[in-house]
Amino acid sequence: MAPKDAYEAILSDLQKTQTSRRKHFLPALSVIAIMVIGFFVVMRTRPDLLEQPIGMLVLQCALWVLCLLVMPAIGVGLLFPGRRTRLMIALAAIVCAVAATTGWPVTPHVPHGGEGGFDRCLTVVLGAGVLLLGLGFLSGAFIQRRRMSSVFWVAAGLTLAALNVITWHCPQSGLMHVLPSHVGGAVMLLGVAVVAGIAIHRRGRAEITGDADGTPPAA
Repeated sequence: MAPKDAYEAILSDLQKTQTSRRKHFLPALSVIAIMVIGFFVVMRTRPDLLEQPIGMLVLQCALWVLCLLVMPAIGVGLLFPGRRTRLMIALAAIVCAVAATTGWPVTPHVPHGGEGGFDRCLTVVLGAGVLLLGLGFLSGAFIQRRRMSSVFWVAAGLTLAALNVITWHCPQSGLMHVLPSHVGGAVMLLGVAVVAGIAIHRRGRAEITGDADGTPPAA
């Protein structure tokens, strides 16, 4: 095969792979968006959502974009940023998550009254996260790429989505409430998601490799 023909064949395979990944990604993203909107319809958003400082709203909206679009897209192989860009995206996600959740340094840590309690908010974070991660598992997001790092991008994105859900639901902003129930729940969720994601990734990639080699997958 001529080099030009080989290059065209590789390019054609890559385009088919990208098309297949988009077909999985876009429906999953739509379902996740419906789930998040449905949660806010049923559980309602915090009463002071639109009364927050504009900087807080911008950070929270930026976090939605990062956790639902950018990070999962990197995880499933739709985006291929360089190493430095990936590092910048990861740092931006951490900064947005901390600032959007705690309010620092946009707004002072003044506790607001509300119905949310430690157990309730922790349950919401874990419950929302399990639903989002479950959809990620069912959609095959954790096995789309060979690299194990894809698991961390998908798991972190969906975990931050669960964290942003509780941020838009619970009106309390005191650190003594936010750190253990909101952030603590997200950390627990991320740990479980990564462990489960790695196990599913290894099994899924083994089955795919077995099929590609013509050998039966492991029982």
